[in-house]
Amino acid sequence: MTQSDAFDPVEFKKKIRAEWRSAAAGWRKWYDVLEAEESGQLISGKLIQLAGIGPGASVLDVGGGYGEPSLTAARAVGPEGRVVCTDISGEMLAFGRERATEAGLDNVEFLECDAEQLDFEDESFDAVVSRATLMFLPDVAGTLGHLHSFLKPSGRFAASVWGPQSTVQFSAAIPVIFADLQLPPPPPGRPGPFALADRDRLAVLVAGAGFRNVETGTVCAVFATETPEQFTEFIRDVAPPITNLVKAQQPDVQERIWGKVTEAWRKFLDADGRVRTENDAIWVAGTK
Repeated sequence: MTQSDAFDPVEFKKKIRAEWRSAAAGWRKWYDVLEAEESGQLISGKLIQLAGIGPGASVLDVGGGYGEPSLTAARAVGPEGRVVCTDISGEMLAFGRERATEAGLDNVEFLECDAEQLDFEDESFDAVVSRATLMFLPDVAGTLGHLHSFLKPSGRFAASVWGPQSTVQFSAAIPVIFADLQLPPPPPGRPGPFALADRDRLAVLVAGAGFRNVETGTVCAVFATETPEQFTEFIRDVAPPITNLVKAQQPDVQERIWGKVTEAWRKFLDADGRVRTENDAIWVAGTK
């Protein structure tokens, strides 16, 4: 391995923070697609159910971004409960605060912090949830250990990550881009969208952090737009790990690649001519 191939977690975190800060405007723009009843809201609802969140509970949301599943949890815990929504991007959290205000939810606190550097007293929360965040962490095992310590005895943990790339249709842009640019596959073991796509490995990591009765399963989230062109715009705006593969290229190359990506969505057209992608999210849950 050359020095340039070595993984630097500090530089990786800087890159991740910059990516999600820049993507915040896109997540605001495409909120209706991201949080449709059969997409983001479906996953948030599943996590709240798995974590056993009810009235009066205290909840920590790790990597909650623009407030999911935090706001879903806030509605479940009611005025006597509390939710702490954490994220590495202040820009994403700003949108979450706006959403909470518009929804009349004053039981949510928003905290800008790296998921691997969270610092709460032991046994502070009844439940910990996390949606599409763990796979971007260099130290998943260490972070899970910290989250375990934050839970009260018999507290519940529930998280989701993306499943194998072959079961996540919105990722169809990736092989198109890699083939066009003749890029090598990412080195194994690196954080990324599909780093925790092995259910068995994910369960072992959660059990290794001290959780009992660990279970896993899947839920299918649907992301849909009216046209293939819109779906390409959607991906360009909300998925910086994909978009940044193309950004460094010359304008004519970018245009060619995005044209190929747009064509790739046509195989996901439904009977009404809309692009409808089905995307497996793996969930994992356990008890302290």
